[in-house]
Amino acid sequence: MSLERLQKVISSRGYCSRRTAEKLILENRVKVNNQIINKLGVKIDPKAEIIIDNKLVTSDSNNQKYYYLFYKPRLVLTTMYDPKKRKTVADYFKDLNHRVYPVGRLDYDVSGLLIMTNDGELSNFIMHPKYEFLKTYQGLCQGQVNKQQVNQLIKGVYIDNNYLTKAYSSKLIKYDKLKNVSIVELTINEGKKHHVKKMFESIQAQLLKLKRTRIEFLEIDNLKPGQYRELKVHEIKKLYGIYHSLKQNNKK
Repeated sequence: MSLERLQKVISSRGYCSRRTAEKLILENRVKVNNQIINKLGVKIDPKAEIIIDNKLVTSDSNNQKYYYLFYKPRLVLTTMYDPKKRKTVADYFKDLNHRVYPVGRLDYDVSGLLIMTNDGELSNFIMHPKYEFLKTYQGLCQGQVNKQQVNQLIKGVYIDNNYLTKAYSSKLIKYDKLKNVSIVELTINEGKKHHVKKMFESIQAQLLKLKRTRIEFLEIDNLKPGQYRELKVHEIKKLYGIYHSLKQNNKK
């Protein structure tokens, strides 16, 4: 019998990403054959009974993968369950007859694009720091942000106790003199906690609102907050093309 890591089995059943599965395991929320597993690295029979939060984790009967592009509104949690009953991304997908989960996360007060899927391999790729997946954000800032501040984001800024991080690209979209606000766009290929907020803070820009407008080639376009659409076949193939290309580069 071929055994597999527990987090990989959970992810392959479309319950959540591998990273989220690891978090659930460490939080004592996962049972395998009625036994709590709270250590990473445990290998199990891929057909074993898995229970998370007292709910049986099963695979979709047809093993089909689903992919959605979702415009998360502000003040919504990027999680499928909240014990405090706050609004989560799961509330927008209740009508589906299959389970999907968010790939990565956006802060509670940040709006914008999320990929929702049950494809564990793709979600693991997008979330893994070594693959440097591109994400673009627009920040609404109080006052006039100058070109020197914007250029500094590309040259590099220090966050989190002298960690040097650089924007892949950045530009000043506009300055509204009447409202005294600036819109700054930046693209990053990292994803530490509050990463973008800390980058704005490091250039002394007072961030009022933050929105993720693009994930690689996927853009918000006509989506409104709370809306989602299925990814087209060619978009899924393109994502996997990026995945295989970056994977190959990492082997060199």
